Amino acid sequence: MISPLTLGKWLLALSVGTVGLGAKDSRISVEGSLEAVIPAKLRGLPIANPHVDFKIDVGEDGTLFDAMPVKSNHRDLLPAAHEVIQGVTFRPAIEDGRAVRSRDMVRVTFYDPEQRAWRQGSGQLPFGGSPTDAANNRIYASRASSFFYEISEKEELDSPLTKMQTVRRIYSSQEGIRPTGSCLVEYYVGPNGRARFPTAIESDNEDVAISAALTLLETRFTPPRRNGHPTYVKIQQRFDFR
Repeated sequence: MISPLTLGKWLLALSVGTVGLGAKDSRISVEGSLEAVIPAKLRGLPIANPHVDFKIDVGEDGTLFDAMPVKSNHRDLLPAAHEVIQGVTFRPAIEDGRAVRSRDMVRVTFYDPEQRAWRQGSGQLPFGGSPTDAANNRIYASRASSFFYEISEKEELDSPLTKMQTVRRIYSSQEGIRPTGSCLVEYYVGPNGRARFPTAIESDNEDVAISAALTLLETRFTPPRRNGHPTYVKIQQRFDFR
């Protein structure tokens, strides 16, 4: 799993913008395969193009600061997809000829090696082919864990998202001077109730933006659920420091 963001990563994330694609520009690229063998318990299920989509945050030196799964057509693909993301090397985006920190989307895809071999001319039928296996697969396919996993709107949650705890944190770059102003921050609340991928949409000054990030580090929400299943939700929140 991805480790929690350090304070330095959070503060850097507040200033991340969208990467433009000019003549010298390029998006984040990957060295290594974003493909994996489908987990054994999912083999034989009617999953069209099994995949997990990740939102990623990659630094100018290729450091993967965060990777958040935002959509999958089977929730049980997530653990293996995280391993794939951890195992590849990321190349940073290029803007105006220099490496920059940026965010993007990547997809991890899955395949069944027996099915692939069969399509390429192997005489062996895929999935091992016994009636018992087929029956077990049908039963497994009807379990709650087979539902889609994706971002939810606040209105779709089983119960309203509420703060369980928060500590107001203040940062000042000038000793003895308390920062004042307002900051609008967009972030995600993950299934464990922690805020992730904060981005300052607008801010009166940098100290206020950093104070908002520090406050979010100390904030916990009720874990978002939709139809009883874990999900993510996007939030915009204004912080006022007076």
